[in-house]
Amino acid sequence: MEKNKIKNNYMLCIDNGLSVGKAALIDASGNIAGVSAFKNKIINDGCFSEVDMELLYKKTTQVIKDVIINTAVHPSQIISVANSGHGGGIYPVDSTGNPVRNAITSMDPRGECLIVRWKKEGIDSYSKTYTNMWNGQAIPLLCWLKENERKNYDRIVKILFCKDWIKFKLTGKYSTDFTDASNAGVINLETKNYDPDLYKLYGIEETFERLPGLDRSEEIIGHITATASAETGLNEGTPVTGGIVDFIACLLGSGLYDGSAYSIVSGTWSINSAVKSKLSASPEIMGTLLFPDNKNFLAMDTSPTSAVNLEWFLSDILEKLGLNMDRKQVYKKIDEEIEKIDVSKSNIFYYPFIYRSKLSKKMEGTIIGFNASHNVYNLIYSIYEGVVFAHIMHINNLKKGGINCNRAVISGGATNSNLWCQIFSDILNMEVITTSTKEVGVLGLAIGQAVGMGIYKNFKEAIENMVCIKSVYRPDSLKNSLYMKRFKEFERIMQLLDG
Repeated sequence: MEKNKIKNNYMLCIDNGLSVGKAALIDASGNIAGVSAFKNKIINDGCFSEVDMELLYKKTTQVIKDVIINTAVHPSQIISVANSGHGGGIYPVDSTGNPVRNAITSMDPRGECLIVRWKKEGIDSYSKTYTNMWNGQAIPLLCWLKENERKNYDRIVKILFCKDWIKFKLTGKYSTDFTDASNAGVINLETKNYDPDLYKLYGIEETFERLPGLDRSEEIIGHITATASAETGLNEGTPVTGGIVDFIACLLGSGLYDGSAYSIVSGTWSINSAVKSKLSASPEIMGTLLFPDNKNFLAMDTSPTSAVNLEWFLSDILEKLGLNMDRKQVYKKIDEEIEKIDVSKSNIFYYPFIYRSKLSKKMEGTIIGFNASHNVYNLIYSIYEGVVFAHIMHINNLKKGGINCNRAVISGGATNSNLWCQIFSDILNMEVITTSTKEVGVLGLAIGQAVGMGIYKNFKEAIENMVCIKSVYRPDSLKNSLYMKRFKEFERIMQLLDG
């Protein structure tokens, strides 16, 4: 399909993140006609993190209808659909195609005790998955269900991930793609396929028959059903492609298809990654995934320590005190006030561990050095800095694994603040680039669809035609020296508190 033959046509891109769900209509040049969004409802109770699967689908159908109505795009102009979702977690489905129970998200800690036990017993699947297992992955969560909710475990017919649940509801097809499957740690990266020995290792060999089909991200896997058409307003028969796990969609939407730069996603998770051409063991790095082209790989180090910290502060503290402001005005005011702070005299340290992080053994969210001479902006500045310090710890892990880049492309919450982007550049001591759209995740999905629909021949060509650079932030060497002194102190205090 040639680009000039799809003028005035659009691709529907659905993104179900942990915090926000959205639907967007995007054309072959990367122009976004409109976006509709909803706030996701995470059921948290300290010891678990879950999602009502039916509610998630209901909210998703609503934003699909909303974006079609709000843009006045006729459903016949929508040539394809693709979706992404938060990585990790499990969305279990029974024999009737209904949820077995609530989905368990990547933030859920219940599998952590099993991972500790397996380490003591010497049970390790790194040689197959090239990933250091983490608590939000499918295998520890399935093992937890088998040990603690056996009736629910036995009712599982298909194990899906977030985007795959939505995709199933739209098409009636059970399918996942290689990016989601490799992130979940359920495929052998050497063979690029499911490996029954992997499940035998953990005593869940019956899981092998419950896994969905594996498809390429850009491949057409099904079409909108009559039921889904009635629920969404989409035309029955509209093609649906395999989709991409959310942070890799962000990477594509940021304009990356090779190892020329780090991708930094500042959302709920601090996701730091880079493309590499060869599969190699790097235990220092949290994990390796398959890239959407199914040829290259993505080295990634991550934990839930990023812009979610500021969102928590604004939503759960300031807004609950009745201090409601437009977010654009909030960021503008924050930047204006933080510009007045002398970095060399700052003595507050913020540790962004409001969720469990691999970066710390014991610490939770912590503020050190706050006193009566400080105000709310000193505190917010420390959040900015602490979040970037967490990012640099992850990037240092990538460097230990042999992944070295001299620039980074950033997306997510931090890009709402020019000052925060500059702090990233100063601390990382490298160019930091932002792109012209803040909706990099849905743009990444459109890039995948444009390749799958034959508009462009590969990801490189699609990116060159659909992604534009907005800003380039260059590091200040003097500020970098100051930040590195503070970073050493940040690490020293952390080591003392971790014991």
